Amino acid sequence: MAELKVEKVDSAAHEKFLSENPPADPYSLPKFLDAYRDVFSRDIEFIQITRKETPVASCAFFTGTRLMQPLVKLMPVRAYDGVHFRSLETSKAQKQEYDRLMALEVLEKYLRERFSFYQVVFQPGIADVRPFQWAGATVAPQYTYIVDIENFSRENYTKSLREVLRSAEQAGLTGGTCSVDQLISLNLLSYERHGRKPPVTQDLLAGLLKKLNEAGLLAMSCVRNKSGEVIAGLASLRTERANYFFVSGTDAQAEKGASHMLYDGILAAEKEAGRGFVDFVGANTPTINLFKSSFGPRLATYFRVWRANSFTARLASLVKKI
Repeated sequence: MAELKVEKVDSAAHEKFLSENPPADPYSLPKFLDAYRDVFSRDIEFIQITRKETPVASCAFFTGTRLMQPLVKLMPVRAYDGVHFRSLETSKAQKQEYDRLMALEVLEKYLRERFSFYQVVFQPGIADVRPFQWAGATVAPQYTYIVDIENFSRENYTKSLREVLRSAEQAGLTGGTCSVDQLISLNLLSYERHGRKPPVTQDLLAGLLKKLNEAGLLAMSCVRNKSGEVIAGLASLRTERANYFFVSGTDAQAEKGASHMLYDGILAAEKEAGRGFVDFVGANTPTINLFKSSFGPRLATYFRVWRANSFTARLASLVKKI
């Protein structure tokens, strides 16, 4: 069998690959990448893995330098990296898994040789990341909840969740949409409530959300109290097939059930739209896990891998998280 090779390509080649192999997630899409590049002024490197002349995978990584060392960087807010494999028929599932394993092997070698430090977060569905482990990278499992919309039913909700939703309706809470600026205010309140610093400034976050909204990738949802004030909001990334939760926020003084009603309303809307699934994007802390699990989703595992490939990079990673 012909060996796989890795090479840098331009954005046009990456876009062509995606048009022939439509991804469920938005993290590879040119419109998504352009919004990040414009707001954060970061370079993007497009990599394609091919067998003979046939592309097997196409990747988009944000790159930069630290202490004069080249590195692959995680972008703030984004959940998964832009790594996408070619689509094959269901009958060729075993071949697809083999292709993925071999592609990840050559990808790891490329990243190791090109960058002093790399960090990649694979989306759920890429479960076999042994090539990174074999090469000495750190592999950390992460968790998220996914609702398969075809099977979605409120009957799958826990009894306590149904009670909370009834109370929220009786309190006059209603669902709807909100502006980016309204969501940004709620997002900041959430960080302040937990005594944490936001990963980016509110101006940068607002700029990113507005660009994604202009690109048609963003869906804005909210819950209002009986006075009409927005007390919970969420921006999600949508493709034809899926919905990925992105940025959220709640008012600390909001009536109980606002976030519950927010999730319930989004799931019902996606059911009506015929979407394939909703990824809650994260279930790695006990409190978040307890809340999200009450909607009857399935637990999915994804992986974060990283490796420092030089003394300078290892030293930098000890001094400050890259």
